[in-house]
Amino acid sequence: IVDLSHPRVDEHMHAVDNVVNELGAFGKQTLIVFNKIDILENRDLAEIYRRRFPGSVAISARTGQGIDQFVEVLQSALGAWRLRSRFRVPLSESNLIAEVHRVGHVLDLRYDGEDAVITAHVPPHLEQKLSNFTKPA
Repeated sequence: IVDLSHPRVDEHMHAVDNVVNELGAFGKQTLIVFNKIDILENRDLAEIYRRRFPGSVAISARTGQGIDQFVEVLQSALGAWRLRSRFRVPLSESNLIAEVHRVGHVLDLRYDGEDAVITAHVPPHLEQKLSNFTKPA
């Protein structure tokens, strides 16, 4: 959540990114929420930041403006994570297997010969990367 009315908003966003990196959570799916749009002197600022950060939402927690869109985006993002996916990934693709561990939620991991058979909840962008690998029955 970003206070869009703060004069040093970019510095605050950078500081948050640093903390996320320190926590080892870089690369996890995030939703940027720009708050306090009701008190902006420049009404175009919210749209400028939304364009800079695709997928973000602009709200006013105080007035409720933009909350419907926030809920819709959040439900959509969470819905994509509900589906369980299963993949057979060659062990030679160790970077991809590591990415599943880093940004997904691994439910089961088994080794079958030269492959890792992974059952996981993964974000849509990773599901797309894994789509080239067969999904075992």
